[in-house]
Amino acid sequence: MTDAPEPPSLPPLPVVPHVVGLGESLLRLSPPGHRRLDHATGLDVEVGGAEMNALIAAAGLGLPATWVSRVADNPLGHRIAAHAHAFGVRTHIDWDPDARAALYFVEQGVPPRPSEVLYDRSGTAMRDLTPDAFDWKTLTDGAGAALSSGITCALGPGPAAAVAALLSAARGNGAVTAFDVNHRARMWTWEEAVPVLRGVLPHVDVLLASRHDLLRLLPDAPAGAAVAELARRAIGEFGHEMVVLRETEQLPGRRIAARVTAVTAAGEHAGGTHEADVVDTFGAGDAALGVLLAALLAGDGPAEVADKAAWAGAFQHTMPGDACPIRPADLARRGAEGRRILR
Repeated sequence: MTDAPEPPSLPPLPVVPHVVGLGESLLRLSPPGHRRLDHATGLDVEVGGAEMNALIAAAGLGLPATWVSRVADNPLGHRIAAHAHAFGVRTHIDWDPDARAALYFVEQGVPPRPSEVLYDRSGTAMRDLTPDAFDWKTLTDGAGAALSSGITCALGPGPAAAVAALLSAARGNGAVTAFDVNHRARMWTWEEAVPVLRGVLPHVDVLLASRHDLLRLLPDAPAGAAVAELARRAIGEFGHEMVVLRETEQLPGRRIAARVTAVTAAGEHAGGTHEADVVDTFGAGDAALGVLLAALLAGDGPAEVADKAAWAGAFQHTMPGDACPIRPADLARRGAEGRRILR
């Protein structure tokens, strides 16, 4: 009796880097049909939150993604967590039975009336986050990227210190660290924000910022400096590998044009211009960040990264809600002639 032949060995499965994000997510309540809140007879429910939105975009392109947060242990908090799971994002949550879920109310405007946000996020679980709440080294072990934003820093000293702890641990584990300034004037003033953000920025490899952000964060920069010069100053001062500059131009009607430029020590790398008809005004910057990280981890060069990020921002404007349920097939059609129906 002969031994059965050994089965052929299979090649090892590729290791896909995962992305970790820290932030607060909120229930988004908005009157349908562009009504104003004081005339609303009902509210549509969505879930928003900058870091979760970015993770959803990254997960849609195949990156394992984990959202880290403190969340109210009640039905509203569980609704928020379920939103992450529905889009393939894993969660690592410190549940708080005594806290409340974060809310925000949105009046969706159309030109010339802007969309408007009313926050209701006091007393939420994330306000009590401390830098030692999670084992950041373990959470970021094997991660390709870690992300957070200035919105989380605005929640208080504990959350801001936790952002720095996450990014520091992630960088120590070899991950790319990304941070979106995402200043919210209805959460904190620039005078409050600048010293906190300047404490976080030395831990950041990829910074998303506007010209206005950079002028605030670089108090010695000349007011008339070009935005790319400001980005290079930030690279020199804080050690970023890349500063990502987003621009959204309002076109006639409800149409926009999105552009992104990635500035590195080697120069400026501009993507193309991508237009979209606006269905929803929220989440475009978050989608751009998630797709940008997916492109970076795939090995794309700065110009390609910038172009994909600009396209993702435009694409998100065509989706209701904050989340960007992007698919690889969507990204593959970038730059192709638009078709109204695929069949």
